[in-house]
Amino acid sequence: MSEKLSRLQRALASWQLDGVLLTRRDNIAWLTEGASFYVVERAEVGVASLLIMQDKVLLLAPENEMPRILAEESLPFACETLSYPWFQSLNTLLPEGKFGSDTPQNGMSDIQQAMVALRQGLNSNEQQRFKALGREAAQIVEGVAHQLKAGVTEWQVEAELVAACLARGIRPMCTLVAADERISAFKHPVPTQKKLQQHMLITLGAERHGLHVSLTRLVHIGQPEPALRQHLNSLCQIHADILCATQPGQSWSTLFQAIKDAYQRHGHGDAWRNHHQGGPAGYGCRDVILTPDTRGDIQPDIAVAWNPTLSGVKSEDTFLLTAEGCEALTRSGEWPMITVQRGERTLYFPDWLALPASS
Repeated sequence: MSEKLSRLQRALASWQLDGVLLTRRDNIAWLTEGASFYVVERAEVGVASLLIMQDKVLLLAPENEMPRILAEESLPFACETLSYPWFQSLNTLLPEGKFGSDTPQNGMSDIQQAMVALRQGLNSNEQQRFKALGREAAQIVEGVAHQLKAGVTEWQVEAELVAACLARGIRPMCTLVAADERISAFKHPVPTQKKLQQHMLITLGAERHGLHVSLTRLVHIGQPEPALRQHLNSLCQIHADILCATQPGQSWSTLFQAIKDAYQRHGHGDAWRNHHQGGPAGYGCRDVILTPDTRGDIQPDIAVAWNPTLSGVKSEDTFLLTAEGCEALTRSGEWPMITVQRGERTLYFPDWLALPASS
């Protein structure tokens, strides 16, 4: 029996439930360490469910989906299978009792937030998978960025990102591309047909086997002006303060105050209000978007993806938080970096990539 299954079954007593129905892809991937039961790429829910009870696990799926799931989506624990015609509801198979569900179901309690809390803490296998995904995601974004030329459209850049991801078995869950003035104009710049003239922002949210990483890179045709370089340097100072304040055992609300203080300390006052700052990551792009009302304490062995932002610049990477500090996951070693010193700690953040201007 897997440790995660045991953890979930122990939680049933404290939740005062006979069992839980899991259908969301994030929870399925967490429990099984990689399965998702999906068909539609961007759907939050899969085409099959797991009913977890104290003494057994039931795999529930339509008759037309069950054969592929059994053949190709391995599970780390034994389970019984129940199938039903595609035109009927799985509710016809559910036993009597008090159940919770991670999706809205009549007569069942909502356990999604409890599941997010239960998922915190990455085992050694997950940490290794995270490191591989982060490194490959960085290679993809940076490889596309190094080939940019004036005149390429945001759509073309997105197409290259998506193709490179799919070739590695990575799902591009979020692709944001902004050329020139769109960087300052929009915090979530969905790609358009706009052509690159001088500078570009590229963001990728990438998922594989349920785990998610996020990163952003900035590219400039020719050398950025000193003021633009200083703007990013100032943002990296803020990012460094946020990472240093991200400590296991500290409350999330205390950390949010530290983020506000970092913006103030480096001369940008209430700029934190202009965009969310990120939060813990894992089986979601962000398991939680940090706010002043976020409850609980920071756990060790989790991933965090902060994305402090100022007008025209953004600093975003995914880190693994351990007792030793934050380890960058989304790095390839092939990008210019800004060095920030915090006492004896040396931190590195992606700088502008200056590409030669066309002759």
